[in-house]
Amino acid sequence: MWDKFISSNLAVFAVILVAGFASYFPVLNGPFLFDDEFFIEKNKSVKEFKIKEIYTTGVTQGANVNGNFYRPNQQFAFAVISKVFGQKPFVFHAFSILCHALAAFLLFLFLAELTVSRNGSLIAAALFLLHPVQTEAVSYISGLADPLSGIFLLSGLLFLVKGIKENAELKWMLLSFLFFVFALFTKENMVVFLPLAVIVMLYFHFKQNAKQTKKVWLWLGLFVALDITYLVLKFTVFKFGDEAGLTSEKNLYTENLHIRIITFLNILPEYFSMFLFPKNLNYEKPYTAYTELLNAPVFISFIAVSLFSFSIFIIKKQPALFLGLAWFFAALMPFIGIIPLNSIYLEHWLYIPGIGLLILIAFAYEYAASKKFTVAFTAVLIPVLLVFAVRTFSRNKEWANIEKFYLNELNYSQDAIRIYNNLGMFYAGKKQYSKAISYYQKAIKKWDNFPQPHHNIANIYLDMNRPEDALNELYNALRIDPNFLYSLDKLQLVYSAYGREDKAQVIRSWIGQIQQGGKIDFAQVDRLMRAK
Repeated sequence: MWDKFISSNLAVFAVILVAGFASYFPVLNGPFLFDDEFFIEKNKSVKEFKIKEIYTTGVTQGANVNGNFYRPNQQFAFAVISKVFGQKPFVFHAFSILCHALAAFLLFLFLAELTVSRNGSLIAAALFLLHPVQTEAVSYISGLADPLSGIFLLSGLLFLVKGIKENAELKWMLLSFLFFVFALFTKENMVVFLPLAVIVMLYFHFKQNAKQTKKVWLWLGLFVALDITYLVLKFTVFKFGDEAGLTSEKNLYTENLHIRIITFLNILPEYFSMFLFPKNLNYEKPYTAYTELLNAPVFISFIAVSLFSFSIFIIKKQPALFLGLAWFFAALMPFIGIIPLNSIYLEHWLYIPGIGLLILIAFAYEYAASKKFTVAFTAVLIPVLLVFAVRTFSRNKEWANIEKFYLNELNYSQDAIRIYNNLGMFYAGKKQYSKAISYYQKAIKKWDNFPQPHHNIANIYLDMNRPEDALNELYNALRIDPNFLYSLDKLQLVYSAYGREDKAQVIRSWIGQIQQGGKIDFAQVDRLMRAK
């Protein structure tokens, strides 16, 4: 019976799909969260199905929020879902789970095509599907770019392997190239398709002791040209902010390359910890720069890098070891800090790099099977999969409950101002105003360089019919960011409602100016609000 099941792609996909939805079931009732507000709920490009704007602007520009993320395929998927089903979180969650299950199935097909047995391939796919660290990419609606780009990347590599086996057969190589394009327009880190393609080619070269044909190398040259073209476009045409990276922060970490590299060496063991012991999971990771090299985490990182370096030297004897380690480090390259990022490290950054570690596990199974240790390996594997499934299920309960999710975050970080702010928004939605204001004030106390808490307190004061207090908070929000459109829009509504149409008209002109790419300074706001 097992042989019949494992030989049927349809049966394998059906089991993966059911297991995926079963382990992620709680989040289907989950709400929009965090950036979903700007990626979907308030994003006019998505809500009004403006395809041209989706492919020519940054992810959050449709919500009048500046940012340098360019992920049009993700936004296009959001737009299609919104148009067909409306903005119902259930459908968005279901689509993310479906994409994750499809990515797991494609990993199974890719590894099976890569000379791994179907049993070993299924083990890697099952771990990929059920691993709790994946919840951040799957349970978080705005994380769709990870499973969606994973589909495109794994499809492209699957077709590449088929092409390599058939002397660069045109249909396979062309499909690989097209899926590389799709991946690049889904998430920025998909530039790793190129190094992963090279790694796969090297694996085949040393595994089968056969040189690649000129046709294969020609296609590789086209992949190189595509990667370079995309990078040029990303830093020119698809650059939507003043910053080169994905953050506008100016600090020790973002302004010093060597500090970013040292920081990566300090936090690399965290990736292994999250992969091996995914008990403690949370979204807000500390944004801390590291300057020390002489410590235990860096020592562990040097061991890991040395092992990878060693795998290069023994690639002829152990091509599988090279494949797994090279995949892990190559896929992690966009996150080591060469380009400043909006976080130091995140769980969902392991979505693609973690496949390298799963490849090692798949080949470990192959070795165990060759030594007749299959039963022992399975006896260890099944409990691990069950524990992972239970942990994924419980983590999805947290993602589905806003209050529980944010309170869990505070167990790990007392300095996450976004958590305090979002908890305030949750309680404000419940009309628990005093509790909401207390959390907004905690956010302000932690870091009074964020306009949103002031803006949100102003909304509460307006609901409580305290316009003067609301104006003071809007003033504070615009003191921090005079171009914060939400506070400007609220300000003009307040003035208009209280008979100051002259002031409201001026503010509306500012809003139009900002939407056209202009800026205003706080002195203008200050003069207007102080004027009688």
